[in-house]
Amino acid sequence: MAERGDEQRTGVVTGRYTAEFPAGTVVFLIGMRINRVRAVRQWLPVFRAMPRMLAELYQQPELGFLGAQSWFGGRNVMVQQYWASLDQLLAYARDRDAAHLPAWREFHRHVGTTPTVGVWHEAFAIRPEDSHIIYHHMPRFGLAKATTAVRARGDTIEG
Repeated sequence: MAERGDEQRTGVVTGRYTAEFPAGTVVFLIGMRINRVRAVRQWLPVFRAMPRMLAELYQQPELGFLGAQSWFGGRNVMVQQYWASLDQLLAYARDRDAAHLPAWREFHRHVGTTPTVGVWHEAFAIRPEDSHIIYHHMPRFGLAKATTAVRARGDTIEG
């Protein structure tokens, strides 16, 4: 991979790298949209639930969670997560002893049928042969950070 001294100093991996991951790895996007900004009492508990779930997942890698990064923009919050498999993601979502199910029930209790805050998710099981993943002069990021970063080989697209 990168020159270790450089990466240790700046966090940047010089050159091109990609992610090496097994087939069936899952990219999970989950987010919320604040529809009524002034209704803080309704949307704040939803906003606060995700950090608790992520902390739980980072402490229990055996659940299949590989890593995440969060994105904020205007009224929207999104967390991009990586999972070892769709089965493990769904098992966590349904686990009565995990943080997710109580948070989901709390969402319905606080928000109910009012459109104060919207939530969404999308999950994709991916395969290396159907993926194109490139990072160039970036810190370890995304799928390569959650799985294994390897030097990119092969053709480059030049524009």
